[in-house]
Amino acid sequence: MYFQYEWVAQYLENAPTLDRMMDILNATGLETERKGDGLEIEHTINRPDAMSHYGVAREIAVKNGSPLREPKLFGGDIAALEGWTISSDDPAMCPQYMGLLVENVKAEPSPQWLVDRLTAIEQTSHNFLVDLTNFLLWEFGHPSHAFDADKLAGNQLRVRFAEKGETLTTLDGNDHKAEGYLCIADAERPVAFAGVMGGANSEVDENTTRLLLELAAFDPVQVRYTGRDKQIHSDARHRFERGIDRENMDRIIRRFLHLLLEQQPDARVIGLLDMNVAPFERKSLVLRRQRLDQLLGISLPDEQVMELLQRMAFRPEKIDQGWRVLPPGYKVDVTREVDVIEELIRFAGFDLLTSELPAMGGSSYRPQPLLVGERLCRGVLVGMGLQQAVSFSFAPEDAEALFAAGGEPMRVRNPMNIKQAVMRRNILPTLLACVATNAKRGLRRQQLFEIGHVFDGGREPHHLAMVLGFDRDRASWFEGDQQHPFYHIKGFVEALAERLGLALTFRSDVPAWLQQGEAVSIYLGERLIGGMGCVSSKIVKFYEFDQPLVVAELSLDFLADHDLPLPNVTELSDQPAMRQDMAFVVDRHHEVGAIQQHILGLNPEFLELLELFDVYEGKPLEKGKKSVGFRFHFRAKERTLVSEEVAKVMETVVESVRKTFGAVIRI
Repeated sequence: MYFQYEWVAQYLENAPTLDRMMDILNATGLETERKGDGLEIEHTINRPDAMSHYGVAREIAVKNGSPLREPKLFGGDIAALEGWTISSDDPAMCPQYMGLLVENVKAEPSPQWLVDRLTAIEQTSHNFLVDLTNFLLWEFGHPSHAFDADKLAGNQLRVRFAEKGETLTTLDGNDHKAEGYLCIADAERPVAFAGVMGGANSEVDENTTRLLLELAAFDPVQVRYTGRDKQIHSDARHRFERGIDRENMDRIIRRFLHLLLEQQPDARVIGLLDMNVAPFERKSLVLRRQRLDQLLGISLPDEQVMELLQRMAFRPEKIDQGWRVLPPGYKVDVTREVDVIEELIRFAGFDLLTSELPAMGGSSYRPQPLLVGERLCRGVLVGMGLQQAVSFSFAPEDAEALFAAGGEPMRVRNPMNIKQAVMRRNILPTLLACVATNAKRGLRRQQLFEIGHVFDGGREPHHLAMVLGFDRDRASWFEGDQQHPFYHIKGFVEALAERLGLALTFRSDVPAWLQQGEAVSIYLGERLIGGMGCVSSKIVKFYEFDQPLVVAELSLDFLADHDLPLPNVTELSDQPAMRQDMAFVVDRHHEVGAIQQHILGLNPEFLELLELFDVYEGKPLEKGKKSVGFRFHFRAKERTLVSEEVAKVMETVVESVRKTFGAVIRI
């Protein structure tokens, strides 16, 4: 918002230079730049007090301690206006409305001084009567409006909401439906949108001889609603929706009369009607010395506090606790003790505040294990090259049903569209939709994961889902013969489990959304926590996938009572390792994972690593049998192992597997 330097300076004794004025305003928290022969100020929404030339000068005067030059006012008596009525249907919408009737006025061209003032701030000159209202707005920051009194039916003004079928053509020439909006109306129709813009049906023109000046207070929220809905952004709306100074209204009336009679001494002041259903009263606040020092971290002298409060017209009174103050009407944002403290430090100087951090007591905060675990999961998966996705919790009902084990999902009462009809009970329905969209756009090689809420029977469990998409057409020479995609997702799950300190087991009882024989269920102890593997053919068809795809989804609720391990660092041994391969022939129904867990459960001495290297079915094995090959890695920490020691350990392992699973050694 632009302000002319000469206009601001006329209200100040010993006015500072333009550059100094800019520095002072910046020091008080008003972001100000020099622009030509004036100031460009960026106001925050709570500073309507500085949206006028007098208000800017007042800011400088308080900071500098210099007196203000008050504008000249009409000093005579103003009679009460008779024969007119002014009313407000809802006092909350318009608590005060002043109407000043003046006759024998002329809408003549404005004097040069007034044209120069308005032109300097890029305002268009219309005629003296209208220009005078614009001048007052930019002088004091309070909008006023000039009606042609002869165009107002019934000698009355009524602030009300427009009724059905009523319309209004505003001063900018646009036609509006007025129904439901706060208007100023005469006895017959609306003549202005309250606080926003006047109507063409009552505007001042070259034939105007009787003028009714409006000065009012309107509800800021209602003004903002009307202006936004009607797409009218006027200078009046800009100030009304931020707040005006009701204490200054009588002074503005008298300022108008002084300037009017100075230019048109033959004008006759008929009277003033002040409808004031809720008189303005200053709100008493207590400023405590202890609270002032506590918030600022410094102690301002009592004399300085008192002087600044007086400069701001807070009417301070010293009390035992500190001060009792009555903030003036122009300080619309000062409603609490902390606001008074802010005003004090603005004018005392922000540079007085130290850069030291305040002392802080101990915190009772305890990290939530579930959230800490989720954060660790993200770090591990991102570290392994996966990218995190975030999808909606809403899902299409048909897609969500493919992953549900039964029951009804939580339905959205007013879905935005059919694809957001229900709340997901698994993450995969929405995550796979992302993968499908990416694949159709040529992004076939994807490694995505998502951690988030699902919604199941009033509960909101935390889940983790992963999707790996492969592109056979882009196989590189160094990739060689690719493993089955299942082993890729299994590797990610096992690596994550290792970092979380989990002993997972895998079983073949997979849910319907996974492909039998190419997927497993994931157990933590005897607790089913998820599944992983290739998705079922039904899901492949639903999402129209034409590429290898593997997924995993786990419930993370177990993290709430799971102690995360510290990273385990083991010193590398300088002793040689011994490796031995052993293949067991077992019945086909025995799960490989069960055999592996059984061997590890024996805790064989010197065993460093157990790897599965082969699973085979076919000739020369008997029908219903399979061969499971494990590679045993043995190592002693401080000496070299001998074959007899390893043979003794292997003998124990083989005997246990034979008894438990009916295994025989494959030669």
